[in-house]
Amino acid sequence: MKVDMHVHTIRSKCSLNNINLLKKICLKNDIVPVIADHNLATKTDFGITGEEIATDRGEFIGLFLNEEINEKDIFEAIDKVKEQGGLVYLPHPFDVRRRRSLCKFNILDDREFIKKVDVVEVFNSRCITNEPNIKAFEYARKHDFLIGVGSDAHFIWEIGNAYINFEPFDMDNPKEFLKLLSKYKKDMEILSKNLEENPWISPNYYAKKGCSLNILLFSKVIKKIRRKLDI
Repeated sequence: MKVDMHVHTIRSKCSLNNINLLKKICLKNDIVPVIADHNLATKTDFGITGEEIATDRGEFIGLFLNEEINEKDIFEAIDKVKEQGGLVYLPHPFDVRRRRSLCKFNILDDREFIKKVDVVEVFNSRCITNEPNIKAFEYARKHDFLIGVGSDAHFIWEIGNAYINFEPFDMDNPKEFLKLLSKYKKDMEILSKNLEENPWISPNYYAKKGCSLNILLFSKVIKKIRRKLDI
């Protein structure tokens, strides 16, 4: 199965991914999405429940959630994720184009913060250049973190731009998920030799950049329209 570790649904104001259509596409292509809507824990019967949580010091994704996280203090939010048995995943941590990227909040080198991180997104398909992804990869390697990749799909055509080839696993079991990610960590050596390339390819990882208009234009327009119409 292919795990895309960063996917949005229409519940995120900047996305148009209808949940039923998303399910059909994922099932057809053997993709298990991590559903990571903005400040919402969207539960489905075909993906892993996550939430892209906006805090006072940037945003991170909580994985394997049972309840929504509303805390704004980043450490309190992280603790709430951990209390549920969930995982802390850092999305696009070095993408300065994004308003709430962690690199803007002087926290990525905080020792207490580092202790609480489980996985780093080393490739986000919506990054305009490879630079933020390369920095994320080097950060993960420096701190010996497990690595994930995500399409950050806000539109149907973006789904599957990045994924990890997983052995079958229990989608309600974060420990099993981490165990498999640890197994696939050996791919970092292969990926490290081709960081300037697009796509990144190894036995267990595939990640390519999407069209820059998806983030520079389409999502911004959709967000404005939906806010104005309150839909």
